[in-house]
Amino acid sequence: MRASFHLFLAVAAILSQRAQAADILVATMTFGSPWMDVAKIAEALASRGHVVTVVAPASEKSDLMRKLPSLRYEFYGHPEKPPMMKNNLKTIPQAFAFSSITWLEFMAMANKMTSGLLENCEGMLSDSQLMTNLKNTHYDVVLTYPGTSCGSIVAQYLDLPLVCTLRSMPTGLDIRATGVPSPVSYIPTVTSGLTDQMTFLQRVKNTLVYFGLTTMGQVVFERSMDAIASRTIGSNFTMFAALARTDVWLYQSDVLFDFPRPTMPNMVSIAGHMADKVKPLSEELEKFMQSSGDAGVVIVTFGSMVATMPAERADMLAAAFARLPQKVVWRYAGTPPPSLGSNTKTMEWLPQSDLLAHPKTKAFVSHCGYNGITEAMHHGVPLIGMPLFGDQHDNIVRVVARGMAVSLDIHSVTSEEVYQAITTVITDPRYKEKAKFISTIRQDQPQSPMERAIWWIEHVIKHGGLPHLRSRAIELPFYQYYLLDVLALIVAVITVILLSCWKCCLFACGMCKRSRTDIKHKTS
Repeated sequence: MRASFHLFLAVAAILSQRAQAADILVATMTFGSPWMDVAKIAEALASRGHVVTVVAPASEKSDLMRKLPSLRYEFYGHPEKPPMMKNNLKTIPQAFAFSSITWLEFMAMANKMTSGLLENCEGMLSDSQLMTNLKNTHYDVVLTYPGTSCGSIVAQYLDLPLVCTLRSMPTGLDIRATGVPSPVSYIPTVTSGLTDQMTFLQRVKNTLVYFGLTTMGQVVFERSMDAIASRTIGSNFTMFAALARTDVWLYQSDVLFDFPRPTMPNMVSIAGHMADKVKPLSEELEKFMQSSGDAGVVIVTFGSMVATMPAERADMLAAAFARLPQKVVWRYAGTPPPSLGSNTKTMEWLPQSDLLAHPKTKAFVSHCGYNGITEAMHHGVPLIGMPLFGDQHDNIVRVVARGMAVSLDIHSVTSEEVYQAITTVITDPRYKEKAKFISTIRQDQPQSPMERAIWWIEHVIKHGGLPHLRSRAIELPFYQYYLLDVLALIVAVITVILLSCWKCCLFACGMCKRSRTDIKHKTS
């Protein structure tokens, strides 16, 4: 009898959980690091019993279904035609990572990336069969990574609650869509390479970069995206209006990485949500780590997009690593450099987070990709940063400001400078202390970042959206937001009062003058 009762409770619990399961639509770019961030959340949602459907290019079908079998898919486009953006993400970093580029080359690269994003969005929105299927299926919420997709426009088209996860948008569109104040006097703009402590000239630079990026974003990216939406699904759908509907913004950064800034109630930090439980290393790798003794190990990787590098740069790094008393684990897929030392182990792929968590790890030489830096912060490992492109230059500035890293220029650094930087970071206890402090603070929270992300998404689903959390600032026209009408009224009233006083004074002076004239006439 008792066993039957327990079985009944178990079945009831399972059915109850299934009854609360939601249909979640993920509409975002399905490759690159933004996709890795979203996919992690999607898998966690699926593990809780939710039905998660991903909108993806048909050319990605086999790869996605092999890597993420727990998710469902809606495909669009030609199965034999990979998205232009995917090819750009492979070729552009390799082409520009280890060479200095001019402003014109940078603009050409940005234009190529934007073209890839726009092509991907047009392929999605112009697929009438896909849009019809989405319209006829009942979804509870849309999850997207804005800036690299038109998922927000899909949510607007389907009239569904929207959750956006991101770090930031270089064009500042998220700032306008949230209605949050963002004073450039102390908030560094993306790509500015500045901190929250700026000199006068740095504030001038920050202001120019901010207005340059926001203007370019509105003129080029937003207008192009709005034009695509207009000719595919209707003129009522725009990027700004779509993002302004966002119920919750899940930001993948916090005040330990970025700098303190104003936030709105629907802006939630999920920094560190990519952190997995530490898994044991392979027997071979564990043996190598243990063989380092008290000297420890240095982990080296320049990211998944850059597997190899120019032979001269690789040999320069290898020579620096060979001089270290530490062992070195280096993700490097090219031909072993001539100066490679016996203390260095090269691998085509390495378990980065598990290695950073290992007690033998002393330092991390990195290209400063955001996920790598957050893993180093999570595990308390000091950094030697050599940024290559994109947001990596901003990333290293932030961890240097926190005192847990040093920065080197990969284009001009020498083998001696690399050796000295690694030695300094390992031997100077201040770097380890700062890294450990940040790790302790980051892990001292009542909820894990992933649990927080899931709770907010389920909170949106449960209540059918959270419009009460949105700032009314986004609804105000420019002149109202900056109180220009109020200032105009105040100036007008003050002007009328001053003119009235001036007229009264002139009238009083005239009366006095007339009275003195009348007195003179009478006395004469």
